[in-house]
Amino acid sequence: MPGITLIALISDLPGTKELKELSLAVNTPDGVVLVVGCSHPGIERIVEAATVINPKIHLVAGGFHLVVATDDAIEKIVIALKDKFRVENIAPGHCTGEPTFAALKKAFGARYIYAGLGTSLVIGPDINSNVRRGEAPALDDFAVYRKLASRED
Repeated sequence: MPGITLIALISDLPGTKELKELSLAVNTPDGVVLVVGCSHPGIERIVEAATVINPKIHLVAGGFHLVVATDDAIEKIVIALKDKFRVENIAPGHCTGEPTFAALKKAFGARYIYAGLGTSLVIGPDINSNVRRGEAPALDDFAVYRKLASRED
């Protein structure tokens, strides 16, 4: 369909090497609305591919696969999304990880949208109306979170 593109990438990252993943890019008058799954190939690579369709990224929604990411990696990704790609709105989901939720909420402020199970997003120029802005992280102690998230069992 016109304006709708599937972005197909293959991960080259450790732990998900050669994993294939599709993301959905909808080119709207307000910019690209990008819906990602778990972002195994890397959220930066997916957003970069979307900028080929339209350099204006209106919204990125979905999982960012950063559950066990380090603070340095999280900071790098947040800066890239906000400053390099100039993502307007962010709605991270399931596999993003509590430390990344907190960093994105801090960086994007009112442009951070809670995207938990059952959340509906009304897409349009004023995406900021009638959506939940965000929730406090489930854990305040990210050291405990990281220990639990890295367990294999």
